[in-house]
Amino acid sequence: MSSNSLLQAPELSQHLSLELRQKLAVLQTPTHELDLLVRQEMQQNPVLELEGGIDASLESSAEDPIEDPWDEELSKLAQRDEEWNPAPARSLATPEDEERRQFVMESLTKPVTLAEHVEGQLLGMRFDDEEKEDILRLLGHLNDNGWLKKPLVEIAAEEGRPLEELEFAQDMLLTLDPPGLGAGDLRQCLMVQLEREKRTKTLEYHILDECFHLLSRRKFEDIAMHFDVEVDDVQDAAQRITALNPRPAKDFDETPTIGFHVQPEMTIEKQSGQWTVTIHKEVTPSLRISQFYKSMMAEADGKKDVRDFIRDHIKRGRFFIDMLQQRQQTIQKVAEHIVARQEDFFEISPSSLKPMTMADIANEIGIHESTVSRTVAGKFANTPHGVFELRSFFTSGMATFSGEAVSGRTVEAALKEIIQAEDRSQPLHDKEIVERLADRGIRMSRRTVVKYRDRLGILPSSLRRGS
Repeated sequence: MSSNSLLQAPELSQHLSLELRQKLAVLQTPTHELDLLVRQEMQQNPVLELEGGIDASLESSAEDPIEDPWDEELSKLAQRDEEWNPAPARSLATPEDEERRQFVMESLTKPVTLAEHVEGQLLGMRFDDEEKEDILRLLGHLNDNGWLKKPLVEIAAEEGRPLEELEFAQDMLLTLDPPGLGAGDLRQCLMVQLEREKRTKTLEYHILDECFHLLSRRKFEDIAMHFDVEVDDVQDAAQRITALNPRPAKDFDETPTIGFHVQPEMTIEKQSGQWTVTIHKEVTPSLRISQFYKSMMAEADGKKDVRDFIRDHIKRGRFFIDMLQQRQQTIQKVAEHIVARQEDFFEISPSSLKPMTMADIANEIGIHESTVSRTVAGKFANTPHGVFELRSFFTSGMATFSGEAVSGRTVEAALKEIIQAEDRSQPLHDKEIVERLADRGIRMSRRTVVKYRDRLGILPSSLRRGS
């Protein structure tokens, strides 16, 4: 291999890596942020324009066909070597350009998102790319409070990631701000905050550690007896606990109903006996390269810098348009494979959801699991049962006596039905719930029933009596 080839290889590798990162960033962009991404790119690249818009070359008056403020600015460009700054082009700005620029400027002052806040803290930390990816991946599994929605073992199954890797990611997330973010539940959330303040030897910490079940029921006398302290001491400790933050993510509220308007990117419906996925074309702005700048490049004889500038921006514009098209194609393909595996969900009801991991879809399509994760995050679909995020179709499984598997959500639905149908004067014990689930063909231990019951906020039988 020539020395020239050796010099070019790293540069080519870096270029390809940059292009890949750009494609993944566009793919990962949630539906509600896509318009902003396109507007920002248009603001940075003047050769891009919306399909159907009036071409800039047609906006010039017939009485003034020659004078063009851009020509003067581009002439100046030809006389200097520094990178061109698009700010001087403002004199040619149309009302649409000004609106676009205003939109971008306003977006710069928008509140920082939780993901941006976490990413900012990860900068400079000695994690490899996969470790950082796992930390950010967990953000998609947090509830509005900032706790994990489900156990890590289920998240690992859905994401197709080793459990120990996600355990490490959670440990690292718990070291970031705000304190308590990424906790598995309220108890851990509060304990992490006390640990960060070096208050692990306090009464409040020991109450959370050993008597949280009593604290949640305000059994102060029982707690005092357990620690051999005065009830007043317990009450004071409880007061200090209430001063902690049970919702570390509250300042980054990004729920669909509050943080942004959910805009489905597709409709899943039955047509001619087949379930189909129809992408909403209007969600992705359709762009094109401005004919005005194509003509300007052709007419820029003797102005090499001008031609190079326009040619480079046209190349960049075409690459961005291609990325948007690839994004649509990937979402379409992933959604179609989801529908094929989850037909009972659409045909019958959400409780018919089957166990499915991102690795399953990745293997079928021939792409990486992380690509599937990026594809389904923040993308919503209209279905016969309402609007669902594509991510919600992935769930771990629970074995049945027949050897088949049912999803965790199916188990939750069955558990709710059993509890709702019980006699309130004689509520079912967890062992009896195990038996009722067995009658439905679902094999589960009593300990697992307790975990599901706690996650659903269902009280023990002793506290459900007469409620």
